[in-house]
Amino acid sequence: MYYNNILCFEVAWLTKQKILSTANYKQLKSRGQIETVRRGCKGTKALVAFDSIPDRFKEAIIEKVGDPYLKVKESKFQDRIELDHMAPSFFSKYKLPDGRNLPPDTQLQYCNDAHILNTIDTIIKNRSGRKKALGSKATKLWDKVADAVNSIDKNKMDHTLPTNPRRIQNKYNEYKKDGHIALISKKWCNDNSRKVTVQIEKLILSLYTLPNKPYSNSVHDLYMQFLGGAIEVVDTKTGELFDREDFMVDGMPVTISEATVWNYINDPKNRVLVDSYRSGALEFNSTHRPHHHRDQPNYSLSKISMDDRDLPRKMINGKRVKAYYAYDVASGACIGASYSKKKDTDLFLDCMRDMFRFLHRNDIGIPMEMEVENHLVKHFEHTLMQAGNVFPFVRWANPGNAQEKYAESMHRVKKYGYEKKYQDGIGRFYSKLEANRVKQEKIFDAENDNFKEKYYEYKELVADDLAVIQQFNNAKHPNQKKYKGMSRMEVLMFHLNPKLAKYDESLLAKYIGVGIETSIRRSQYLFANNHKYTLPSVKILERLKTNNLNVMAYYIPASSGIETIHLYQDDVFICSCKGLENYQTAKAEQTEKDEIAYLNQAKYVSEFDKTIKAGRNYIGKPAIIENTAALDLPENVEIVKTVPVDDDDFDYSEVDSQNSIKENAFNSL
Repeated sequence: MYYNNILCFEVAWLTKQKILSTANYKQLKSRGQIETVRRGCKGTKALVAFDSIPDRFKEAIIEKVGDPYLKVKESKFQDRIELDHMAPSFFSKYKLPDGRNLPPDTQLQYCNDAHILNTIDTIIKNRSGRKKALGSKATKLWDKVADAVNSIDKNKMDHTLPTNPRRIQNKYNEYKKDGHIALISKKWCNDNSRKVTVQIEKLILSLYTLPNKPYSNSVHDLYMQFLGGAIEVVDTKTGELFDREDFMVDGMPVTISEATVWNYINDPKNRVLVDSYRSGALEFNSTHRPHHHRDQPNYSLSKISMDDRDLPRKMINGKRVKAYYAYDVASGACIGASYSKKKDTDLFLDCMRDMFRFLHRNDIGIPMEMEVENHLVKHFEHTLMQAGNVFPFVRWANPGNAQEKYAESMHRVKKYGYEKKYQDGIGRFYSKLEANRVKQEKIFDAENDNFKEKYYEYKELVADDLAVIQQFNNAKHPNQKKYKGMSRMEVLMFHLNPKLAKYDESLLAKYIGVGIETSIRRSQYLFANNHKYTLPSVKILERLKTNNLNVMAYYIPASSGIETIHLYQDDVFICSCKGLENYQTAKAEQTEKDEIAYLNQAKYVSEFDKTIKAGRNYIGKPAIIENTAALDLPENVEIVKTVPVDDDDFDYSEVDSQNSIKENAFNSL
């Protein structure tokens, strides 16, 4: 600090920093080798002149705090720095040409630049302030400004202002003219300012996308070989060779380090691009591609998601059971499941049938929306799975995008939450998580590619999976905050969508049922699935096409037997038929059931007789009488002869043009 224009240090500070001891100070003072500028007393600390301190102690002070004169000058200037409150807002919102924001540390540097230049402007305009901050003499003003700026400790106030007086004056003038934007370096987004140009970056990324998926250090080796002329690199998209001259500066090749190659490859925007080449579609979508963020439905059966999977454990033949599931999205309950040894359309239809058996058994309407994949369901695009035919809405999941299907996520929950809990051998041999990694024991034989595995019967695997589905459905719903104390199945049953359409078995049977071609016999019944079924009424015959008693009988298979079949003729619904019950002909052996069967058949026959009787009354009873009068010929027949007509005197040969026709017309008037 200065005291009476003398640079001074406190004696207490010198002793505290162990630069000199109290005894040293008193001894130097008594010998007159140190000048005491101010005596110490109560509340006032003793000061000694810096210039009077012996050199050995001065060196210790400079080593500890630096040059005191520069520090004081810095302190004088830095104490006058005023904050520019507009600068942080400007630099935080500023966008570079490529759309990026300035890095935070660069924003801070530019803000400090603005603070310092504003302070310089204030000092220059204020004579007294200039004298205090830069010294008593005003000569060589910008030299003093440069010294003041250079004296600022960048650890405390980092900035980018130049150190040269002429350059700092130019920067000040630019700032006064253009404002904050003058502080932003033109090197941002300037390809000439960086060692790695666009062409070099393109070559690095292109080499990294080679089919053998090279490491970054291998890319560096290839780049150096290219510069040395050992290899040529061609762009297979355009057929053009990379020009080695584009990688030269002043006749010298631009060499880069392995770290530079790694940095450019792993730049976020570049990493996405190269991974689109190096990764498969499924891996790329799940790693980089943005996805939709959706809310779950509030009502059950608002949406059903269906998908297939292979059961993890193997059958005796080493293959896996194919399964198809139908999940309610709101509750998460699995309401349909089917199994097969091969993946085909029947697997999908069996799952659909199982789902509708569940709905029919619980008297629940048709789901509002179905979410399905293309592979097995594409065949039903214009029939069962056409929106409006059975389901109001149908959503086709994009192929290769598993994360968009709700059923895919439920497969994982079911597998690792319940199958793993109740079954052995659930997991993957390549799983990152040890608990989900299947234990494997290799068999060292001639093939050297076999492992010890446990195999199961098909029926056992199906039975185990159905048991897991029961556990899964009866477990607590994962959103207990919304469905407190309720299981998945309870959420399904008690939060049904109020807009569900009524279950129409006749329509569903056509799409998901079994079809049999048959014909109506004796105006009453037909054979289907080795059983007789009767028409509900004789009037049904009126719905059939002319001279065509052939129909298609559809039914939905059930373990309890087929009670009802549904007749269609040329895809037009005719009627639904119940089974025709025989009755015991011997009265001594008849039961109540036989009496009901007899009564139903008697009613049908009676209706038939009435219909025939009514038709007979409508149709007359004709007799043919020969009309002989129509065959008598008249005695006198008048013969009329034609009379020839004389030709007119018009000469058609003279008509040879349109004009002659007009002339003849006028002449004949």
